[in-house]
Amino acid sequence: MNTGRPTIDRNIYWVAAAYFFISAVILYTYNIQLGGEAEKYIDNAGRILNGQPLRNGFFGLFYVLYSLLVAFFVKFSIPLAGVAIGQVLLSFYAGLLLYRILLDTLDNRRIALFFFIAYLLCYPMQKWNFFLYSESLHNSLLLIGLYLFYKWQKRPVLFTLLPAGFVLLLILFSRPTGIVFLMTFFVVLITWLYRNGHRKAFFTAAGIAMIVAVAILNSPLTAFVNPDSIRRMEVICQVPETNTGAVYEEFNRQGLMKAFQVIRDEVGFGNFIKTGIKKLGYFFGMYRPYYSRHNNLLLLCYMLLYPLAIAGIFFKQRKPFFYLKLFSLLYLVITSFLIFFTCDDWANRFISPVFPFILILAAGGIDGLVTKFRRNRSLSGSNQLI
Repeated sequence: MNTGRPTIDRNIYWVAAAYFFISAVILYTYNIQLGGEAEKYIDNAGRILNGQPLRNGFFGLFYVLYSLLVAFFVKFSIPLAGVAIGQVLLSFYAGLLLYRILLDTLDNRRIALFFFIAYLLCYPMQKWNFFLYSESLHNSLLLIGLYLFYKWQKRPVLFTLLPAGFVLLLILFSRPTGIVFLMTFFVVLITWLYRNGHRKAFFTAAGIAMIVAVAILNSPLTAFVNPDSIRRMEVICQVPETNTGAVYEEFNRQGLMKAFQVIRDEVGFGNFIKTGIKKLGYFFGMYRPYYSRHNNLLLLCYMLLYPLAIAGIFFKQRKPFFYLKLFSLLYLVITSFLIFFTCDDWANRFISPVFPFILILAAGGIDGLVTKFRRNRSLSGSNQLI
């Protein structure tokens, strides 16, 4: 087991040079994209600078970090292309932290380097570096938060937990899906405390988690669940599959209880489950009938990681990898559950936060396969000697 501070593979410098060169070419060719979702952040940035309420009121709080970032660039008259450059740099740093976590937990430099490269080449994630959308910042913060939480596990003192808590706040206010990271964080933390015999801290954390869960279920956060979308059985947001004439309001603030009423009285649980499974297919399959064949084939390449990720769940890895695997699996399970109550974006934006966790599980899968191959080869060699 590599117990010291992981050193940097010299090959990373070549990977970094290639990554930044490709990023510069993309930025030069397409510039930063300021349409669509970006208009919301630019509008909120102007509202912040002018002392006005955020767009969409309470809902704007869960994007406020990105709005503040844009406001900073606007305030000091810095071209918004600088946001894209910052996102490219932060994404590289997050990938480097992924490399260090995998190197430390799997103790296999080649696997760690391979998935560092896979992260940097992960098109469904990295393309958002060049959009003025919150996905890129949020995705990078997820890996930074995961790394800090991992460091705390190695040295469980308040000094190492405080940075993780701070980044957790940034995650929560960068995208509404930050709530998934919060729920996953609490479950893994509680599990760690229980397995390591910290009974008082375990009961305290479990109590706080229950209070937070009740608070969330009774807070305006549940208003992100849109009964209008469920009523129209939308798979792709704002593209109704039925009840096309039904009224749709993006932020109708009716929330979770109204959603359950719509499911029970209008949609039916069977149709709700059927539509939910279709949403999962679109979400993880990423295929879109309006994409070009080449684009769909490119996305298909990333789906090849899924069998490795599934294998990674069942293979037994080294002990340090356990909580990393648990965190990744829980994040994917919670996300999959919430997909039933939401809808997918036409451009696959919403899958980008889950890819780092798919990569982690896939790294565990390859490590398990390599370990099994070496064991079988060793046994074969022993039998030949006999």
